[in-house]
Parts: sequence; C-alpha cells; structure tokens
Amino acid sequence: MLWITHPQRYRETPRLEKALGYQFRERALLCEALTQRSAYTDIPGISKDMMANRPWNERLEFLGDSVLSLVIAGALHKRSQGYSEGDMSKARAALVCESNLARIARDKLDLGNALVIGRSELASGGRDKVSLIADAFEAILGAIYLDGGFENASRVIAELFAADFDSGISQLLTLDTKTTFQELIQASRQITPTYEVISSSGPAHQKTFEVAVKVGETTWATGRGLSKKEATQSAARAALDKISAGVSL
Repeated sequence: MLWITHPQRYRETPRLEKALGYQFRERALLCEALTQRSAYTDIPGISKDMMANRPWNERLEFLGDSVLSLVIAGALHKRSQGYSEGDMSKARAALVCESNLARIARDKLDLGNALVIGRSELASGGRDKVSLIADAFEAILGAIYLDGGFENASRVIAELFAADFDSGISQLLTLDTKTTFQELIQASRQITPTYEVISSSGPAHQKTFEVAVKVGETTWATGRGLSKKEATQSAARAALDKISAGVSL
C-alpha cells in the first residue's frame, strides 16, 4: 500500500481531516480516496495484474457520487417547496457538476495539494485538473460514508455546500447551466458547445439579446436575456430542458 510504503505522500491527511471537520477511524480510507491511478505508474515493473489489486480512488468515487446525490436531493426536497421535479433536478445538476465540486474542494479543502498522483500527471498540471480534484472529492465523501456512516457524510456535505444552499434554489437554477451543458456534451461527443448572439433589440440602455447554443454545426437551443450572459445561460437552460425531455445527445 502506498500509504505504508510512501507515507510522506500522505502528509496532508491531518490537515484535510481538520478542514473536513471529520477524523477518520481508518485513515487508510482517506489515503485511498486521495490516490489517483497514475500514482502507481511510479512503481518500477508494475503490471496490469498488480494494478488490479492496488487500491486507488475510483471505487470510492463511485460510492461518493451516490452518497452526494442522495444528500443533495434530500436537502433540495426540504428547501424547494413550490419547485417542480425538473427544477430540483437542474439545481442538483448545478450543485454536483464537476466544476462546482472542484471549486468547493479547492476553496474549502485545498484538495489539489493533497492528491497523490504519478510523475507524468504531476508534470501535466494534475494538481489543478478539475476532473482529478472533483473525483477525489467524491471519493473522500465515499470514504467518510464507509468510515463513519451516512449521518457523518451528510453533516460534512451540508457544511461544505452551505453557501451554495444559502444562495437559494432560484439562484441555483441559473448558477451554472452553461457549464453543466458543456460537461454533458463533452462527455458524450468530446466537443465544446459554442454560443452566438443572433439578434438584439430595444434601446441602448435596455437591449434584449438572443443567443443560440450550437453543438458542432447544429443549433441546439436559443435563449433571451437583458445581457449576453443572461441570454447565454437561458440558451444553456433551454438545451438542458431538451435533454430532460428525452432528446438524445
């Protein structure tokens, strides 16, 4: 185990426990959550069969994703009286999207500096990669669930996401629809959506903009707003609505 053979790579764990407000009974779980697959590439002569028996954070990430989704869904249900299922789904998507998870993990846990990654990943800026930070964050939540149960995992999540919830459900609905749609498209098609202002109207001090979001050459949806940013978010929201309605990516 890397935390046994290379304990210096896990020197950030006491600081992380303090930031999380949770002390592990089995700290090996936290170490596993911090370990990215590439960390084992530093071991000379390691084979695929040997890799299969080494603990790294993918399995904990899978578990943490489910725990996080359930806790967030429960919190939204309590706070979103009068909002539809679709609205709650959009709010949850904004909260648990990769970019928001990475933001929380960076701002509140300084998680990038605690990641245990391989030399090649480190050389390519792995400590700042949104995907690695978000994955490790979910893995940590999975580790807390295994170590201390659902109640402790719920408490930690509630504290880390408190500011997001305090902003209100209506704010969450417009929080990051552009990023959420971008991540869905990048995951399914490996391309990035583009946005184009297709019209503007009204007096200079109160213009209304219409923006189209395109996936490749296809216009996916349009949106309107009193600023280009607002119209862009509106277009992304309309695009997510189409996905929710069953339009295939």
